[in-house]
Amino acid sequence: MNKYEELIKIFSNVLKKSVDYRIAYIHGVGYASVIGLYKKSENLNISMKIEEVFETPEEMADSLLQNWRWQWLYENRKSLRKKDYESICNLDNDIPMSLKKEYMNCIHNFQEKICIVLHSGD
Repeated sequence: MNKYEELIKIFSNVLKKSVDYRIAYIHGVGYASVIGLYKKSENLNISMKIEEVFETPEEMADSLLQNWRWQWLYENRKSLRKKDYESICNLDNDIPMSLKKEYMNCIHNFQEKICIVLHSGD
């Protein structure tokens, strides 16, 4: 399993929850984040675009962490003052004290797993 696949595995549960964020492998291009809705139904919606082609596993890890933050925001929106962010990384500074420990534990857990993957084989 390559580093990209290992990162996808780490975030598999988060990716399953994501409605409009996907990771795709495009032959001849590589791994990319794909944004947009895709419904398999009578009202087929295939409005999707490539957001970013990852040149390194580090870029993919950053994107996956940003997606995790967005998912966390959607699940905890009622507990937050701000409802939207220009940069989702700014969310880290706005977590209420009642949720901060859980939030920081989750993000540190992901960061530790990412470090293990990125530094494997060095």
